[in-house]
Amino acid sequence: MEATEKPEESRKGVSNGNSKRCTLVTVPLKSLPVRKNVLLSPSAPEVDGSVGREESNGASRPASLEASQHLDSSASATNEPAIQWEYDVYAKPFVPSALRAVNLEPAPYVVTTTAKHQININRYVESFAGKEFIPERVHVPWPNPGLQRLSGHLKMNASTYLEYFVALWKIEIEAKREENETYTLYKVDLMPLPPTDDDRLYALSIPGLREDSPLVELGDTIQLRQLHVDSYGNLLWLTVMVPPEGSSNPSDYKVPRVLNWTGVQYNASVYGISRAQETVYLKISGLNGLFGFGVRGIVCFNAVLPLKERLLGAQWTALGIISRELLKGDVHEELCRQTAEIAVAATSQGKSEETARSNGTSQSIPAATNGWIRRMLFPTDSDGKIQTKLRTINFRRGLFDHKLNYEQLQAVNSVCADEYGTLPFLISGPPGTGKTKTLVELALQLLNTTKVAHILICAPSEAAADTLAQRLRIHLSPTQLLRLNGPGRQDIEVPRELTPYCYMENNMYYLPPFKQFMKYNIVVTSARDAGLLSESRLTNADLYNIEQNTMAAFQPESNHVPTSLHWGALLMDEAAQATELDALLPLSIVMPPSAYPQDLPQPRLVMAGDQNQLGPRTASRDERFSKSLFARLFERGVYSKHPMARDNSRPSVGAAVMTAAMLPILYPPFVNLIRNYRSHPAILSEPSTLFYNDTLIPEIPIPQTPLQASGIWQGRRWPVLYIPHTGLDDIERDGGGWYNYSEARIACDLAQRLIIESGVQQKDICIMSPFAAQVRVLRNTIRNTPYGGGSGLWDVNIGPLEAFQGLESRVVIICTTRTRDRFLEADTQRGLGLIGQKRKMNVAITRAKEALVVIGSPNVLSKDEHWNEFLAFCDRNGLVEPGSKEALTWTAAPGKVALDSWEAVKPGFAGSKVGVLEKALLVKEEKEKEQLVENQRRILGGGHAAVGLVGEDGMWEAGLRAALEDWAIEEEGVDGEELYTEDEEQEDESEDEHEDEETSSEDTEEEG
Repeated sequence: MEATEKPEESRKGVSNGNSKRCTLVTVPLKSLPVRKNVLLSPSAPEVDGSVGREESNGASRPASLEASQHLDSSASATNEPAIQWEYDVYAKPFVPSALRAVNLEPAPYVVTTTAKHQININRYVESFAGKEFIPERVHVPWPNPGLQRLSGHLKMNASTYLEYFVALWKIEIEAKREENETYTLYKVDLMPLPPTDDDRLYALSIPGLREDSPLVELGDTIQLRQLHVDSYGNLLWLTVMVPPEGSSNPSDYKVPRVLNWTGVQYNASVYGISRAQETVYLKISGLNGLFGFGVRGIVCFNAVLPLKERLLGAQWTALGIISRELLKGDVHEELCRQTAEIAVAATSQGKSEETARSNGTSQSIPAATNGWIRRMLFPTDSDGKIQTKLRTINFRRGLFDHKLNYEQLQAVNSVCADEYGTLPFLISGPPGTGKTKTLVELALQLLNTTKVAHILICAPSEAAADTLAQRLRIHLSPTQLLRLNGPGRQDIEVPRELTPYCYMENNMYYLPPFKQFMKYNIVVTSARDAGLLSESRLTNADLYNIEQNTMAAFQPESNHVPTSLHWGALLMDEAAQATELDALLPLSIVMPPSAYPQDLPQPRLVMAGDQNQLGPRTASRDERFSKSLFARLFERGVYSKHPMARDNSRPSVGAAVMTAAMLPILYPPFVNLIRNYRSHPAILSEPSTLFYNDTLIPEIPIPQTPLQASGIWQGRRWPVLYIPHTGLDDIERDGGGWYNYSEARIACDLAQRLIIESGVQQKDICIMSPFAAQVRVLRNTIRNTPYGGGSGLWDVNIGPLEAFQGLESRVVIICTTRTRDRFLEADTQRGLGLIGQKRKMNVAITRAKEALVVIGSPNVLSKDEHWNEFLAFCDRNGLVEPGSKEALTWTAAPGKVALDSWEAVKPGFAGSKVGVLEKALLVKEEKEKEQLVENQRRILGGGHAAVGLVGEDGMWEAGLRAALEDWAIEEEGVDGEELYTEDEEQEDESEDEHEDEETSSEDTEEEG
């Protein structure tokens, strides 16, 4: 019997009827059809005969093992072929069909509770604009229900944009609806709370709320249906008087129906949330008089989480507005092209263009549209500007952050000077390179050195938006900066220092009054909350048209045309984590109206992100839908084919510089950040090689601490360690995921050893796993009596891998958890684990600052090409735990099976790539050994001296240059003299550029 895996659903299952069950059939084999690999699914119909069930609690072995053995033995006795039963660990938790049927029936009565946490949009708009002056939006019909297959030959362009995304959008909605079904609660209790202020609330426990699985916010709707149950919790069928089916007027008359529920659906509104206790507090209109009516005092409900229609509606509106604008520009460009062809043909025939028009051979061309949105979504070389001379960065603006490096300064200068054309400016920022830092400086410089007066800054998540606001508040007052929150956010979720920068009404977050709102210089919000601005008609297009309509009404003879737009720039941080539909919301805010002249200043769009880290989280996992606008733009030729693109750059000691020989060239509408200020060079080596074309440069010095001298480091004693581990993984029965007890013990023992022996603080240690069940096991294990002197280690940071994107930790321990390769295909299909998930791997190994430990199965990890390269890196440099008692003191050290598995995969390391940073570390180590002979200095390595870059920049640069020479010889066949000659020529030709950089830094410091 073979087991397959249940998908990692972070507590998506529910109790009270949702337990997974295994059915044991005891009828003779001859009465059953003989099949191979018959699927024994917990939700499969039962076979006639005597049936016994075993409830599953905890993580014990499936009862179907016994079924399989019983049937196999019976088959042997009767010489019949045995049926191969397979326990489906991916099957949905068992729910009795009668309970499921309750949610499928149409509701005779629906009682809806008015949401408290919502903004009265109509009243807000009417506060600053009369109905006569508000431009009418063209309504785009809501797509018909049902899935629509996206044709394989349909390519995304300006004319097919709506069609393309409607199909993907419907696939995502259907997948989201199925995902929400996994959150459905059956036969759950409501706890009534004491009434306050005429509001009686009820508490409902929702598993997974702490991890936002599901994501519930204030003002959301939860659908409740009260069940008829007896004192034992069994469903009862009772007669209920309801309107007849198909009746449009429920008050006419009633007919009796036998139902196992009351026939009333309560659309409850969320009035409060406690994520720590995984509880929501609901206001339920119409329930007060019925609560407690249940048979024999038992009251149970089914609870359903519907789709977030408000968010979906905002996305649909943005898609409709933008696709319509794209079509306008597409039609105009096509008519211009046809007119030009006609004019050329008429001229060749000796006719004038006017004659051609008079003969009806040419069409009148409508007024030109602005075309800004086409250039943002589908930029081409023609949208850029040609660079004919080397740039000089004479940065005399006065920096707010004096520690910006060359690439960051280049990004700020390019956008402020508006030198690259009308197209998105992209900032490619690998981990630890300062993307957010660059955006903050850019926003401040736009306000202080350009005519841009109002900036919208967005991020995909509330946490990322909070980070931006916290950094900006240091330089801006509450009258200049607004942290815009949606009414569904709780005030306790907002950092306290941001409170003065937020606006609240009636104890909830709200839009500031119009006059106050228009004065803010910077508005920071999440991408989806930007939809509030669209609903409230605070977009560039709406404000422009309202101003024009108002002035035309009061001064009809003036022909007033606004000469500027309110929003001068849109900056998006972590743009690679937002779907393209998410990005359309803020884009629709800053998009100019069609009539806005192209020769006037256009809004600037700047996006910062890293497409090599985790992308958007989607329900459908369709690659076309989950691809961010940021990633799609980088695939366009204007970015990917540019000579300065990261994939076209070669490793260098410093920044890639443009030389005179490259001119003329398109101004690069992007910047590649390359200087890492987070990780030890040994930690950074493999990510740089695997994901960033060997372009990353470590800049952070490693402090001298006992951690670098710890006895856990092996081989070259770099702060990277791989621990082979083959202890079996296992799966929770009831809607859970995969866990591994032996791996958890290794991780927790290692954390305790670092705390005791190396003096590492608990808060500086992070343990992560891609499986939520393993996260729970890790938390329960480390907070138990064997650790922390009996009190547990409560401050060690333990969580799912996804939660650590954008964060960093001094020590990172990665629990890969998966040790059985037969589940890898299913993992990949469901987006689980770390195998075949290169972006997850990149996030995991780039969180560490000073120490990185990976625990995992050699056999499993080696099946992934990227992990295989990491294992080869560890093998080459001896960074592998050998399993000896002398090297490791914890009891769960690698055993013979794990070490045998490690030896078995080592032949697969042949031909693996040695990265530039790895070579540089080796060269530096050799040079330090030479110096040791002369000066008796300590050599490089965590066990001898915590050096890293420790003030030895000259030696590090020499090592890096030597490594680059080896790289050039191997990759390009260039000898050392040619390499140095080329570098010197680049330095000479770009001398002005670097000298101006140094001069500007000095000027800045003086001005500061």
